[in-house]
Amino acid sequence: MIRSMTGYARAVADNGIYQAVVELRSVNGKHLDLFIRLPKERLDLDEVVREALRKKLRRGRVDCYVTIEPLVSSLRAARIHFQTARAYWDVLYQLHLRLPGSDPPKLEHLLKLPGIWETDTTLPEAEEVRHLVAEATEQALNNLLEARAVEGHALSRDILQSLRELQQDRVLVEERSQVIAEELQGKLHAKMQEIMAALQGTVDENRLLQELAYQLDRTAINEELVRLKSHLDQMIGWITAEEAVEGRRLDFMAQELLREVNTIGSKTSDLIVTQAVVRMKNAIGKIKEQIQNIE
Repeated sequence: MIRSMTGYARAVADNGIYQAVVELRSVNGKHLDLFIRLPKERLDLDEVVREALRKKLRRGRVDCYVTIEPLVSSLRAARIHFQTARAYWDVLYQLHLRLPGSDPPKLEHLLKLPGIWETDTTLPEAEEVRHLVAEATEQALNNLLEARAVEGHALSRDILQSLRELQQDRVLVEERSQVIAEELQGKLHAKMQEIMAALQGTVDENRLLQELAYQLDRTAINEELVRLKSHLDQMIGWITAEEAVEGRRLDFMAQELLREVNTIGSKTSDLIVTQAVVRMKNAIGKIKEQIQNIE
């Protein structure tokens, strides 16, 4: 099973008087980078949220937005700060008296001035808010993990499709390699007979046989094909397992796939094998691109 690093989640927890809202947005990242935004009067909750995120997330850039809002209308409603309003009005009226021909101040002018409106700044108990934020964070995290799992399932389908294409081309190369080996052996044997006939037995036959074996071994790709099959089986097993696999492990194995395919391509110039190598490289490229989004 794999989990994507991309996801969004939101959760709300309330006690009937206040509510805590937690939003999580996550994208790709090499490491776990947490960016938490809290109300300025509740910065002490940073460690509560950060610790909860660290327990369940391993990689990715995660932006967390926490808001704490009152639910009771008396706490939400704005009120006029009469002392400030009175001071503003006195200044406006004195300005009107000193500016002949100016219109007298109006209420609509007063209500637009800063500091006129105020809200209840009474904060709930710290422990109460801590509990609400912790609850909302836990819910948001679970929702985020579900969203990441859904995205990961889609990634799994794409990667498995590419791995099956690789398996098909690996089988094709394996079958073709046997034909190539037989053809090369026949050509080298004929060449050896030609050399021995030209030199009329003055050349060491054992030395020629050693050279023949060396040339056959140099172009053999059996070991690469065996390792390639092993890597493919491992990756398919990791992706289809119940336990989540790390993106770093898959990325390393994709590098190994590419290394084996490159070696196969360098050992033969057969057209059919070369075409299969190009297809396998393209498939591995797609896999590596998808792996970058895996946690």
